[in-house]
Amino acid sequence: MATNRKPETVLEERTRRDIQLYRQLWRVRLFDRAVSSLHRQNKILGGVYSGEWQEAIPVGFCHFLDESDVVFPLHRDLGVFLARGVDPGVLIAQFMGRRDGLSGGRDSFLHAGDLERGVIGATSMLGSTLPVAVGAALRFKMLDESSVAVAFFGEGATARGDFHEALNFAGIHHLPVVFVCENNFYAYSTPMSLEMPVETVAERAAAYGMRGVRCNGQDLNRVLDVAEAAIDRARKREGPALVECLTYRHHGHSEHDPARYRPEDELAEWAGRDPIQLFELYLKNRGQDVAALAAEIKLKVEEEIDRAIAFAEASPLPSGEEALRHVFYEGAPLPARVSIDASVLKRADAEAGGRTVEAVAGGARVGAPASSGGAKPEGHGGAAGPLPGELPRLPAATETTSAEAVSYLDAIRQALDEEMERDPAVFILGEDVGRLGGAFGATRGLFEKHGASRVIDTPISESLIVGASVGAAVLGLRPVAEMQFADFISCGFDQVVNTAATFCYRHGGRARVPMVIRLPAGARIHGGLFHSQNPESFFLSTPGLKIVAAGTVEDAKGLLKSAIRDDNPVLFLEYKSLYRRAKALLPAEELLTPIGQAAVRMKGEDLTIVTYGPLLSFCLEAAEALRAEGASAEVIDLRTLRPLDLETVARSIQRTGRILVAHEDRRFAGVGAEIAARIAEELFEFLDAPVLRVASADTPYAFSPPLEEFILPDTAKILAAARKLLSY
Repeated sequence: MATNRKPETVLEERTRRDIQLYRQLWRVRLFDRAVSSLHRQNKILGGVYSGEWQEAIPVGFCHFLDESDVVFPLHRDLGVFLARGVDPGVLIAQFMGRRDGLSGGRDSFLHAGDLERGVIGATSMLGSTLPVAVGAALRFKMLDESSVAVAFFGEGATARGDFHEALNFAGIHHLPVVFVCENNFYAYSTPMSLEMPVETVAERAAAYGMRGVRCNGQDLNRVLDVAEAAIDRARKREGPALVECLTYRHHGHSEHDPARYRPEDELAEWAGRDPIQLFELYLKNRGQDVAALAAEIKLKVEEEIDRAIAFAEASPLPSGEEALRHVFYEGAPLPARVSIDASVLKRADAEAGGRTVEAVAGGARVGAPASSGGAKPEGHGGAAGPLPGELPRLPAATETTSAEAVSYLDAIRQALDEEMERDPAVFILGEDVGRLGGAFGATRGLFEKHGASRVIDTPISESLIVGASVGAAVLGLRPVAEMQFADFISCGFDQVVNTAATFCYRHGGRARVPMVIRLPAGARIHGGLFHSQNPESFFLSTPGLKIVAAGTVEDAKGLLKSAIRDDNPVLFLEYKSLYRRAKALLPAEELLTPIGQAAVRMKGEDLTIVTYGPLLSFCLEAAEALRAEGASAEVIDLRTLRPLDLETVARSIQRTGRILVAHEDRRFAGVGAEIAARIAEELFEFLDAPVLRVASADTPYAFSPPLEEFILPDTAKILAAARKLLSY
């Protein structure tokens, strides 16, 4: 039989809680000071960003977090790691760049995380974790979990677009996320008056339809009040919150910053608001012997610090070759929080309105061929016109039992639909991908079939689209993000190269990011400068990304399915000029094109032509013309640009002695340049002629048909280069 608790029991629990919190404050403070001391002794590499005087904020918020919650710390939030149970020795080892640190020495403390304990590392692009936190919260909502995401940031980050995009999306979808602003009034040296035109950060919450709260971040009890309320509301699915905690940093921006830009009287004023001293006053009023308690706590914490430093100093530095590991996920065990219960996802999807029966959208079944005309793309002002000139035929697909030819666009839609049927963790997000079915129709019918919870229309927020994909992927989902045009990936560039691509590496290989970004790329639709780009060169030198390019209908389906199943971020290049022009019969069995494996499309002995994407058909037409002239050209379709299959290319060169690389991307620093350099380094002795390249001119992609045709590679230009090579 239930009994009421005695008042003494409640008092004892409160006392135990207070002592625990007091110990956490001192623990964070003393560890912070120890790190600063180690930095002065040159035992710590790189920057150190002290959180002294800001301890109450991470301690207060982490107090109400469950094990299943995730937290995104700021660069001076050592307290988050300690409060979440990360081993102090591992933390110090991370600062020292040792093998036993969280990242194994691959990055500094600031960017590491511990997914096992729900701590997700940040990048130096402040505020960039906010979209990632939104993606984590999206996962919690999709699975109908009671977990919460908490993201810390400074007031300076509110000037970034990521702040707006993240809060906007969280507000629209009522996500379980709490945004915690540690407002210490300076973004490095820039005062708040030059950071924003409004007086508070919290007042901005109204614009995003969420609750905004402002509190004294130096008073742990006030932080506890607002933290408990905000986290509880998020956990109950009552909406996100923006909490502004007013605080101050005792040190400069970093240990090398003397912070002379701050007035002395301001420093003196805030010195009287030390969060530990304020909490000690509270404890004294509750009858605690603070002096004795502090002495006992500090002694134990200092012993803990000594053990942590000893552990870190005993940890070896990593060997040089270890830098090459964990660029991609290598199969390390993942924490339980990443696992997905498929039955839960299916149930949540059904409750959200998703259907498992075949749906009809706009008169076309999911996966059925679209009309040859189709909808003209409309997005960011884009428009598609007729294709310039006569385009060559496309390679035939393999033998099939399918009744009718499938277009390149339909193959993409089929791949998406099949993978969503196979794996309930797969979902789609992007601009106009839902009810409209995508600007080009690639997702048409999927919204009606799989529901709004798995085909998510987003605002015009490319950074949010990519960042949220990272957050959802890290926690076990498999997002497929669509950029309406490949050109627009520039708006999400930071999230691609600094968040997604580095995630596994800076988390020591103990995390995976299974996400795909679909990029409708290429020219020949009169799209002009901002609707025609081939963006692969932007990303070729970024480790941690896989880049695939589908030049056939088969690969449009097979490569996309493989990309969705991959455990790493994949950029999927698909080509607008092929959407409705390229058609083929597909095999009845499941189609999976291996990533990292080129395909020989035509055998030959006199010349090797290497290409990918939309130039494949031009190269095959050129090879046919050469055959009529008595020359035999081998055509290799790379299909994957990272990792590059140079072995297939090498085998061909060793027979032909001549190589031509053709691509629609610009000539300067394109894939052809990398292939030419690698051949010169590794296969020079097999060459009978120089490596030649055919590519787009080094100009923007021109709009008018004569200008566009002039700068783009075509069959005639490929033939001219091939004949030149054969003349050697």
